[in-house]
Amino acid sequence: MKKLLVGAVILVMVVVMLFTLTACDKYKFDAVGTKEYADQDAVGNGTLAVKQGNYLYFVNNVADDSNLTKEDNEWKANGTNGAIMKSTINEDGTLTCLGIVVPKMYYTDAADAGIYVYGEWIYYVARSQKTDNKGALLSSLEFMRTKIDGTKTQSIAIVEDLSAGYVFTKTGLIYSYDSNIHYVDYSGKKFKDTTVVEKYTDIQFSEEDLCVFYTQANENEYVLGNHLGVVTSTGENKTIIREDSYYTGTGDYRTNISTLFTLDIIAYNAKDNSIYYTKTCKDSDAQATTNGYVIPENYVFNKSNEKTYALAALSSIYSLGADIGIVDVSSATVAAYAPMTDAININKSDDVTFSSTITILYEEDGFTYYLLSSKLYRANLFVNNTVNKNAYEEKISDVSFSTKLGKPSYLNGYLYYESSDDATYLSRIKMSDYDATTQALIKGYIVSGYKDYTYPEDADYTLNKDDEAIKGKVPAYITDADLETYITNHKTTNE
Repeated sequence: MKKLLVGAVILVMVVVMLFTLTACDKYKFDAVGTKEYADQDAVGNGTLAVKQGNYLYFVNNVADDSNLTKEDNEWKANGTNGAIMKSTINEDGTLTCLGIVVPKMYYTDAADAGIYVYGEWIYYVARSQKTDNKGALLSSLEFMRTKIDGTKTQSIAIVEDLSAGYVFTKTGLIYSYDSNIHYVDYSGKKFKDTTVVEKYTDIQFSEEDLCVFYTQANENEYVLGNHLGVVTSTGENKTIIREDSYYTGTGDYRTNISTLFTLDIIAYNAKDNSIYYTKTCKDSDAQATTNGYVIPENYVFNKSNEKTYALAALSSIYSLGADIGIVDVSSATVAAYAPMTDAININKSDDVTFSSTITILYEEDGFTYYLLSSKLYRANLFVNNTVNKNAYEEKISDVSFSTKLGKPSYLNGYLYYESSDDATYLSRIKMSDYDATTQALIKGYIVSGYKDYTYPEDADYTLNKDDEAIKGKVPAYITDADLETYITNHKTTNE
């Protein structure tokens, strides 16, 4: 009996050892580069391309997961397809020493998503390996991190929602699921998932690692209106605007319905830590305004510091800064609103009408760069912080932008973007190549450089010499499996 017990113990130990070895081997991958620059802050967090020191980390392509199987979604199963890659940035801006740092298909249905780099870790999202009882992949998202040299990978959390909003901070992950806000602390030895806010009504994820704003209905159903709060980068839940924040009387604030409001978040500006929202009064007139507030370090709300920009509920804005004003981009007609100095007169600029709604990307050297019908434009849109009614619009490039999996990243004079023209790989534009005199449209090109390729003599096609995307070469890292598709998209027949 004693011998049997000893044998059983040994068997259990062997099984545990095998399981441990298997678990450790799950994300095993070859090292890529070094951990150099790990002490430097990254630029571009929350986009598809992030720069840390002289390294660029980027999502290689738009991964098609429409028919994705468990086998296709395995670690290392797809080569460069959907992988996160790492490249050295040379002094002249060229990229060399390319390698795969995360051999896993990046994926999310969340808008304005991206990857993050903090210290020696890359943080990203992918389809999880969870399956139903028939072995089909579930629609679940896995939050992960990998060392910047590719030597170690960890799973942080899994959520049953491919469109879950998220932001990675230096100390934790904040994500939304089922109208709740979660915080996962990864600063300790174990990941700890905590529900910080339950049943929010509106949510706004900030840029980079700052915070997540939300609105929440009152627990007491008899109290009209709602309140606005924030989950900080360290997972703290702070209330900014309370239900009674606009009441100055001494009695019960619930008796003065003119000071009770429903708040809806519309924007956030990380540069001056300002939050923007619409206020709709709960009285019978239901009057609405568009407001902004610079959040102090203690998160305390002082209504005398609140700024009003419009006597209407604007649905989509671009912030120039709380003290400067906002730009209404909810329609093809664009106008700027400066802070109102009294309760009646609106400080609104002249309108500028475009052929469609625009998406402002960034401002530099007096120009605003934006997308219009998926194409890149620039205009001297603002003069003295108001919309310039005589703005001269210039089309910069004829490439087609897509934002299916993330937002463009402007880094060191290059605009990295997801291309609708060639959605297989991430592309970039060198912005200084634009000549305002000739107005020749600048071309986009695939991020990772090219290699020579000898086309077969018996091929039924020839290279399209006018196709700037190839110029006689193919991407340096393209696999044999991807090559046929790439050539098919860039060929002209001999017929």
